[in-house]
Amino acid sequence: MTSQALPFLENLNPSILPCLYSAVASLSQTRQAHAYILKAGLLSNTHFSTKLVSQYANRRCFAQADLVLRSISDPSISSFSTLIYALNKSNLSIQSLSVFSRMLSHGVLPDSHVLPNVVKACGKLSALKFGREIHGFVCKFGFHSDSVVQASLVHLYLKSDRIRDARNLFERLPEGDVVTCGALLSAYARKGCVNEAKEIFSGMQRLGVEPNLVSWNGMITGFNQSGNHIEAVIMFQEMHSKGFQPDHITISSVLSAVGDMESALMDMFGKCACAEELMKAFEETDEEVMDVGARNALITALSRNGLVDVALEIFERFRVQGRELNVVSWTSMIAGCSQNGKDIEALELFREMQSAGVKPNSVTIPCLLPACGNIAALIHGKAAHGFSLRTGIVTDVHVGSALVDMYSKCGRIHLSRLCFDSIPNKNSVCWNAIMGGYAMHGKAKEAIDIFHLMQRKGHKPDFISYSCVLSACSQGGLTEQGWHFFNSMYEDHGIEAKMEHYSCMVNLLGRSGKLEEAYAMIKQMPFEPHACVWGALLSSCRLHNNISLGEIAARNLFELEPNNPGNYILLSNIYASKAMWDEVDAVRDAMRSRGMKKNPGCSWIEIKNQVHMLLAGDKSNPQMAEIIEKLHKLSLEMKKAGYLPNTNWVLQDVDEQDKEQILCGHSEKLAVAFGLLNTPPGTPLQIIKNLRICAIFYQAACSLILVLVPIICTATPLRQEGTFMLNTKEIPLELLCPDYALP
Repeated sequence: MTSQALPFLENLNPSILPCLYSAVASLSQTRQAHAYILKAGLLSNTHFSTKLVSQYANRRCFAQADLVLRSISDPSISSFSTLIYALNKSNLSIQSLSVFSRMLSHGVLPDSHVLPNVVKACGKLSALKFGREIHGFVCKFGFHSDSVVQASLVHLYLKSDRIRDARNLFERLPEGDVVTCGALLSAYARKGCVNEAKEIFSGMQRLGVEPNLVSWNGMITGFNQSGNHIEAVIMFQEMHSKGFQPDHITISSVLSAVGDMESALMDMFGKCACAEELMKAFEETDEEVMDVGARNALITALSRNGLVDVALEIFERFRVQGRELNVVSWTSMIAGCSQNGKDIEALELFREMQSAGVKPNSVTIPCLLPACGNIAALIHGKAAHGFSLRTGIVTDVHVGSALVDMYSKCGRIHLSRLCFDSIPNKNSVCWNAIMGGYAMHGKAKEAIDIFHLMQRKGHKPDFISYSCVLSACSQGGLTEQGWHFFNSMYEDHGIEAKMEHYSCMVNLLGRSGKLEEAYAMIKQMPFEPHACVWGALLSSCRLHNNISLGEIAARNLFELEPNNPGNYILLSNIYASKAMWDEVDAVRDAMRSRGMKKNPGCSWIEIKNQVHMLLAGDKSNPQMAEIIEKLHKLSLEMKKAGYLPNTNWVLQDVDEQDKEQILCGHSEKLAVAFGLLNTPPGTPLQIIKNLRICAIFYQAACSLILVLVPIICTATPLRQEGTFMLNTKEIPLELLCPDYALP
């Protein structure tokens, strides 16, 4: 303490001195001390003035602190460093650098306490040029051996994206610290520099630095952000094996990484080994430290990897425990259900979401609507449409496109077109949605017209646009037009044909009976054909009962999809159509030896706002006796009108009476009878099936149109696989499907 202050101390108010040195002194006490010092003429005293600067700065009274600092005739480095530190702490970086410049103009040289704060301020402002000047100052005045100063410069260069300069400085550090090491390896990880990040990580022990949770998180998060999802998961597994407990940052990052990994990558980890490791870590993590972002990431990751049942279970656990769940949580779970065949669950979640007071947004609706379309839940889809109108999100291009798709899948292509026309700013997704809808309904001409209109409006078609128009040509049997569009992809727009385009062409050629031409196209493909291509050929062989090409397609499918029973069933049906019963038995024996079973036919019908599911051969429905009786009466009426069931489609070695009995058990027929029993006359019925609508039902429905309009109902066959709609409106005969459209 200076000698000039001693006379004053003798007469100083006893309450003033403790105030200047107290960390809890109030602003009022500080101002009172300031007044006493002014009255005593000691404001120019460096010691007391510096204390005043500190007290004001700690209370964020920076104007008063700066005023006191300017009044000091001979300020010390402590006077400046106190204010620089406080300004920097409050993120007032520009003011901090201004005080530093004033300090230099007073001839006061910074020390190892001031320099890191100034360098930090440069980093916050991305002021690399000024930071380099500070670096030169550090070298000139011998601070190159100070670890703290050098570490601050490393952080500056990292924030300025000068990772090479940061690495050079890092290599010259006299001693490392975990924070600097963590920052450098995290920067390398974010840039995708896997080897460099691992080199720094493994070199930490050489520097005598033990990695901590922040270091591990830096690696995991960085690898995830740079798209190195496998590396992120590997680091997580290594971290977990070394006994580190993950926190919410770890969980969020690794869940996101697992969620972004393709199924092929998951196979590398032993069929969801990562997910199991993830679940183990999740179970060991204190759920109290998990934030809502980590919960959302967990739900998304599990759903993306097919573990939607586990995701539902965990989601319900979060709800029961009262954990925070936001609109993203609900939307993620709805999307997971919709994308994994849990359509009814998705609809139920949407209802519960609103009951819980969580308002859906423009992301939720497009996630929900595919579930409505998948099971023809038209009432639910219309309700979502109404919600979109009320909340004003219907003009969102993603919501509008989802509505177009939903209505087309629910058999309401006219409503689909109305929604399309109402979208103000259409993008390629909208155009592709309406084009795909027309293709689904067998309206090839309309789909082609949309394709041309899209280009006239200035929108360039993409590979999905060509998939839609080729599918429309396939549905309509337009072979020449199909070839034209296939060839124009590259000639007009430079789009290389992808696997799905070849699949569409094989389907188009195959369905039109040009099986050899379809097979020749497969052999000339520039890449190895996937299962979708061989599947298109096998389906066409089933349509035309071509055994030789069917066997070729089946052999390839057995290699590509060894666990898909559908391929075995198609080959078996080709043999059965030719009464080759020994071959049928051999195929079915092969299925049994591999533990495979045929997927049962399943149909959905929406009645009174509730979706009902009927399975082929399932007797659990409480109205099954009435359903069978209704089908029997319908069969008698149809026979009286001249319709006889085509038992050739029953591919089993049984007598004719048994074949007719088998035909009555198809799920779509059960659904029609169920609908007729539970709705008043005049109610439209719509059925969705998980498989292609069978030809027996298709032909029977067309017979209903022809002869039973006055007696029962009329039917409109949709050319979408698995969709059929019965309506009470009279339909002209020219709307009947051509023979080409038969399954």
